[in-house]
Amino acid sequence: FLCSGCSDYKHASATSGEIRVEADESVFRVIKIIADSFQQTYTQSKIHLRSVEAREAIVNFINDSATTIVSARELNEEELDALKKYSIEYRGYKCAFDAVAVIGHKGNPQKELRLSELDSIFSGTTTRWGKKGRAVAVAVCGVNSSVNEVFKNRILKAKSFTPNAMKFSTSDSVVRFVENNPNAIGIVGIHGIRGREEHLTIFSLGQPGERPDSTQEEGKMYSPHQAYIYKKYYPLWRNVYIYSREIGLVASGFIAYVTGIYGQQKFLQEGLVPATQPVRLVETTRKQIQ
Repeated sequence: FLCSGCSDYKHASATSGEIRVEADESVFRVIKIIADSFQQTYTQSKIHLRSVEAREAIVNFINDSATTIVSARELNEEELDALKKYSIEYRGYKCAFDAVAVIGHKGNPQKELRLSELDSIFSGTTTRWGKKGRAVAVAVCGVNSSVNEVFKNRILKAKSFTPNAMKFSTSDSVVRFVENNPNAIGIVGIHGIRGREEHLTIFSLGQPGERPDSTQEEGKMYSPHQAYIYKKYYPLWRNVYIYSREIGLVASGFIAYVTGIYGQQKFLQEGLVPATQPVRLVETTRKQIQ
């Protein structure tokens, strides 16, 4: 929307004017990079960007206190029902593919985890690394986090996290805790580990006897590599959406930028996968793609 009293932006269009955007904390940094690029390109635009957990952004969207939001998960049935109940008109656009990364301390000798092991660790059935190993310290994001919701739906089948799980308000806090605790394991969005990969163990995931398609080996483990996210071989892939109640003005210009070639290139450069532009996979060996 156009902010009243802002004389620098009184001639609103798709590339000029002001807009307030709430972005899912787990993808906030990459959305900020794109928003900054948009404003540098279109100097008469101003994006007021705020980082919140996905659930908060969606509630604010339904309540009309946020008219454009970015979420790294789909709207759930409860949220869709609320939008329908109040006859809220909106548009949603898939803008990127992302993933939930499972991370451990750099010194952790274990580099792969079965999905059943993840279930046991994060639900609290397994409390040690190995039968006589050290106690596992589980770190997760806040209760309204999209990371938590995706993980619960895919791994825990909507069960609760172990009561011993430590909850952090930001992905960065989860990463710092895991970096500094040899017994730790945590979950964050891919962009949360951007530039810190050398300081962490990033677990490859899979399940014995299963394969994502007929071209792959049974029981193969997959890292959250861009190619494996795009092919959906990595089991904790997820979609990133931008939703808007604003049909015109600068909101439409920003959405076009996010879903267009420039925004999609930024996603690619930042470790996510473009959702609206062609993706080319390059085979580097017979068993590895990039």
